[in-house]
Amino acid sequence: MSANETGVSSQSPGYNTATFDCAIPIPSYLIAIAIGDLEYRSLGARVGVITEPSQMDKVANELEDMGDLLDAVEEYMGPYIWGNYTIIVLPPSFPMGGMENPLLTFASPTIIVGDKSQVYVATHEMAHSWTGNEITCQNWENFWLNEGFTVFVERHVSGEIHGEDFSKVAALLGNTSMYQDMENFGLDNTYSSLHPVLRGDNPDSSFSEVCYEKGFQLLYYLESLIGRQQMKKFLNFYMSQHKLTSITTIQLRETWEFFVENKIPDLSAEEVNVILASMDWETWMYAPGLPPVQADFSTPEGDQSEALALAYIALGGDGTPDNFDVYFGYYSNLKVVFHDTLQSNSD
Repeated sequence: MSANETGVSSQSPGYNTATFDCAIPIPSYLIAIAIGDLEYRSLGARVGVITEPSQMDKVANELEDMGDLLDAVEEYMGPYIWGNYTIIVLPPSFPMGGMENPLLTFASPTIIVGDKSQVYVATHEMAHSWTGNEITCQNWENFWLNEGFTVFVERHVSGEIHGEDFSKVAALLGNTSMYQDMENFGLDNTYSSLHPVLRGDNPDSSFSEVCYEKGFQLLYYLESLIGRQQMKKFLNFYMSQHKLTSITTIQLRETWEFFVENKIPDLSAEEVNVILASMDWETWMYAPGLPPVQADFSTPEGDQSEALALAYIALGGDGTPDNFDVYFGYYSNLKVVFHDTLQSNSD
């Protein structure tokens, strides 16, 4: 359960009663229970995994670095308040990549691929312990506060571990997925904005990559205004100000403006005004379509992958580029860039 187990007792032959406690208040949508033939294995002082016994070795091997990931997110975002962090890898029928139930993250078995290339899903759900669980959106029009922040944290951590190019390639692919979703909605549809107007619709109708990727890009832009070190301080300040509450973008904006005006040393009044004036909250939040500021996520590795795909296309299927073998050294997202380029440029 998404709570701490406090005991198991036998009430009658063949039956056990388990009790759980979660002393930290959570939104009702984060309550979860898993029942089945399940096994737990510790992977460190405060991390572990649960899955079916037949899958345990594969799962444990794939997620053996969970403790390091949790340490990295905590170093960036501040104290992890929940105690133990456990991922349960579910059967293939689970319909999502992951769900961030506190103390018991649900994950699809599709993240267990043998080369740890999908562990970023675990990092994403782990980051939700701060943005989504510790601070939650007040309503689904502000859902980006859960997902955009979490993608931002996930990519910061992946960049620290795997390098800046790795993080930017993920953002490049995310930007492509976001634009495809925007086109499906319509570039002038409110669902392609960060604040979708639901008008009584099921919130799931507006669900897409927009809240993840446009939200990430908003935070990426804020970071460009104050620098990486100050952005880390802002995130810690944001967490301290809104811990265990549900908020809207209005409160985020107020927190941002207070931080810029009062918490960044050695800024002149003119510099403060320039930073505040550079952020057009109304357009970022309510205008449909692409963000008002276009970020550049190009990298040498991504450019090389695109160029290799275009070289294959130029040969028209009658040859192989001289440097074809670099493909075999690509990590999974670079291979996706290669195949996306092939698909989008082939007749």
